Parts: sequence; C-alpha cells; structure tokens
Amino acid sequence: MRQVSFGTRWTGLRAGAFALTLAATGLWFCNLRAQSPGDPRPPMTKTEQVKDNYHGVEVIDPYRWLEDQQSPATRAWIDAQNKYTQSLFEAWPEREQLKRRVAELLKIDSIDVPTERNGRLFFLKRAAEQDQGVLYLRKSRGGADEVLVDPIPMSTDHTVSVLLDAVSDDGALIAYGLRQGGEDETTVHLLDVDKHTELPDILPKANYFDIAIKPDKSGLYYSRGGNAPRVFYHALGTDPAKDQIIFGEGYGPDKIIVADLSEDGRYLIIHVEHGAAADQTEIYLQDLQAHGPIKPIVNDVAARFFGQVGGDTLFVQTNWKAPKNRILAIDLKNPARENWKEVVPESSAVIDSLALANGEMVVIYNENASSLIRVFDTDGKHRRDVPLPAIGTVAGFNSRWAGDQAFYGYTSYHIPFLIQQYSVGLGAQELWAQVKVPIHIEKIEVKQVWYTSKDGTRVPMFLLSQKGMKLDGARPTLLTGYGGFNSIESPYFSPLAALWVENGGVFANANLRGGGEFGEEWHRAGMMGKKQNVFDDFLSAADWLIRNRYTHPSQLAIKGIYKIAGTSGLG
Repeated sequence: MRQVSFGTRWTGLRAGAFALTLAATGLWFCNLRAQSPGDPRPPMTKTEQVKDNYHGVEVIDPYRWLEDQQSPATRAWIDAQNKYTQSLFEAWPEREQLKRRVAELLKIDSIDVPTERNGRLFFLKRAAEQDQGVLYLRKSRGGADEVLVDPIPMSTDHTVSVLLDAVSDDGALIAYGLRQGGEDETTVHLLDVDKHTELPDILPKANYFDIAIKPDKSGLYYSRGGNAPRVFYHALGTDPAKDQIIFGEGYGPDKIIVADLSEDGRYLIIHVEHGAAADQTEIYLQDLQAHGPIKPIVNDVAARFFGQVGGDTLFVQTNWKAPKNRILAIDLKNPARENWKEVVPESSAVIDSLALANGEMVVIYNENASSLIRVFDTDGKHRRDVPLPAIGTVAGFNSRWAGDQAFYGYTSYHIPFLIQQYSVGLGAQELWAQVKVPIHIEKIEVKQVWYTSKDGTRVPMFLLSQKGMKLDGARPTLLTGYGGFNSIESPYFSPLAALWVENGGVFANANLRGGGEFGEEWHRAGMMGKKQNVFDDFLSAADWLIRNRYTHPSQLAIKGIYKIAGTSGLG
C-alpha cells in the first residue's frame, strides 16, 4: 500500500536545489566582498510604523507594505533588489566557474529502491544525461538490466515520466503510470513483462493512490482520488468505464482512500485518511476468499492507523495512546478491539514506518532525527538491529512477508544515496547500488549538537563542515530548519550542500519544534498558539552557532521552508 509516513514524506525533496545554488553563490560572494570593500550597499528598505494590538500586546510590523506583492511600491523594491544583485553577478569573476561546478554536481545518475517479485527486480533508473527515469527489469542476480518502459521518446520536450504502480506476485505483469509534466494525474497501463506487450486495458487519467494486482492476474483493485474518492475493481479485458465501485460512497474530497491486497490475495485492506496529515484513519477489511462483506476494523478513533497483513494478522502502526507510535497485532479471524495485542510498545524513539519481511516485523525508527532499523518476531521479541553506516536516513524499505530479500535506501549529509540488499533471515546485507558524485566526501564530517531554546527546551541540530575546521567565528554559515506539519528533518545528501562545505562554509539544520522528530508532542509544541516556539528554536540555533565560534552575524545566512535536494530517485 501507499505508506504514509508519520514523519517526512518522500516527495518534493529536490525543491531546495535553487536555494542551495544561491547559498553556494553567497559563499563566493563572501570571498569577493572581502576583497571589494567599496562595493555599493544594497537598496534601502523603507519602514512604516504599522501597529496592531493583540490581546493587550502591541505588535509593530514595519514591513507590512511588502505583503502586497502587486503594489507599485513592492514591485519597485523587487526591481531595485534584482538590479543590485545582477550588478554583483556581472562583476563577479568566479561566476562561470561556479556554474560549471554546479552543473557537474547536479548531472549525476539516480536510482530508486527496487521492488522484488519472484526473484525479479523492478526499478526506475535515470542516467545523468537523461531527463526522465526509465523503468527496468533485472531477472536475476548480476543479470543485465532490461528496459520495460522508456518515457523519453513519448514527448519531444521529455516531460512525460513513468512510475511503477504495481507488480503481480509472479513478476509477469506490471501496472505503470504515465504522467505529463508535474500533474498529479496519471494514466495507468498494463504490461506483459515476458512478451513486452501492452494489454488493451488503460485506466483513464486520474489521481490514483494505489493499485493492487490479484495473484491470478484476473483483475486489479485501485483507489482514485478527487471530489468523490472511491475504490474500484477492474476485471482484465473489460471496459474500465464500467469498473465496479467497491467502497467509498459518501466520502468527499477531504478524504484519501487507499486500497491494497494481502500477498496471498485473500484480504482487501482499505484505509480512509482524514486529510493529508491523516490525523484520523479508518481501516476496513474484506475477506475475499470467504466472499465476505467489507467490515470496519477501526473507524471511530481520532488517531492514525496504518495496517499491513502478514498471514492472518493485521500489523498496525498507530499513535493511538502512543504519541511516538507503537505496533499492534490484530487477529483477522477475531478482530474485536478487546483482542488487539500490542507487540512493539512505544519507546523513546519515534516509529517512522513498518515493513513485513520473512514472517517478521521490520520497524524503522527515528531516534534524535536519525534512522535506525530493528527486526522483531511477530510476538514483539527483538531479534536484531540492522547496521547503518552513520547518522543518516533510511529512505524506503521494500520487502515481502513471504520473502527473505529486502532492499532499502540510505543517505546522509555526507553519504550519497545508496541501496542495500538485506537478507532478513540471515541478518546479512551488501551494497546493491550507489549514486556516484564527483566530490571529496571523505573531507566532510557530520555531527549532531544540542542547544537550549528560550524556554529551556533542548533542541538538536545537524552540522555539516570540513573535517578539522578551525572555529574562528568567521565561517560563512547557512542555517535552515522547518518546524511544521510533523515533518522530520533527518540527514539527506545534497551535492550543493557538500560543495558549500567543500569551499569552507558550514551548513546547519535545526530540528525545530512543530516537526515530527520526537513524536506528536514535539509536533504540537510548534503548532497554532505555540508557533512562537518554532521561531525561538531557530533564533536560539543562530545564537549557538555564534557563541560557539562557528560564524559571526555578518557571515550567517538563513533559509526557511527548505528541503535538501538530490536525495534519491528521479525527481
């Protein structure tokens, strides 16, 4: 099913590329301006004494006039700032050098975590010179990569992209989506893998949330969003316009409905998410083998529930009575709530996601904003931890309840995206793929520090810098953070951040309240009436960097609402 992480969602991670390009530009400007003290100052920004009174507290907003982006005054201010910036660019001798280096670092290969079925591996891969990823098949260990779907010839401007939606249990049939530009909607196609032929069945353009192919390949279940989210069943060889509605009557556009099948095809599992944050989730289940009705597992609790079937058990990740999440086991033959069993209790680390593999549970945790992986048996007995290279982030864990081989992605600020192949039964792993980046990673170090915010709360922050860097208080430093929407700011590799550090800068990412680094309490501590905590945390991070002689106010730049580019995949 579509796993909705309690922490960082994996979409949109390339959004910060332009911001970091500007940051790298700023590093060169620091050097340039040190040599050119006579450069003109930037245009002045006027202030107006606009005052508001909120519950007896006077708030002065001197820049209120800039909120009207279309006013003549604001447009004139923007034009003046742009003109000033362009004048510095044009006079800057290292500009072309930086452009070449940035292009070199961004023009790299990328690859997605593979999906394994019947010994076959399906994955997206994009070569550095390609505009879009290509869907590949590798039939055996060490075998050649076969092209299944290449979207590049499908449009002259290379704006059509492909995504893998579903693979049949035997690896002989796939469903894949084609997307035009950045649209949410896709058209869904079916491909006979062995014959390399398209089936006539094409699901029309829509926003699809999940697709599940029946084990016998006679049909598939899918969920579709929009004003009327619904679950449908499509029998292969029939007209998709006549597909049967299975579930969803009465639900509106504020709900997201996701449907999936258990590996053996016996159970249909339906999740109803209340809004994008899924602060409340309903779960319904149908025993297809018994031709039973769709029955609710939970639909009356204001909490998140995400379930996966292993055998006749529904393993559920939830924050119900556990702000940092726990795992419940529900016997599908006796699913009454009084029979639910807690198998992995809440701990000091936040449970980020759950995978089932080799008849066991693989739990991905977020501990102090960094990933760790633990394997448990179905009774909750801890079997082992999966070794990870350093402080970093696990980006996806693809496995099967009935299969031993799993694949997961991993990255850190100083480690380009890599994919490990992991034997769950043996507890052994080996490198399957790694993105190659032309940069001296060995000269860069990552560490985590803790500082005290205004109200005494301890807040962690990641620092990326050169090894052995002298703390002289003069390092150009870029400080960023997020602090919202339960997002976890864990370490991701960015070639541009590494370039910034390679040239003497410091990159700092503070784990502000409002995110999901420490569970629901941390999230709510930065929401609504407590939003000021987010800004206090950010200001305290800047103070810490200055007090500890990483930088000086004149050398400190800040960037908000920021996602690091270049993690993985084919964005």
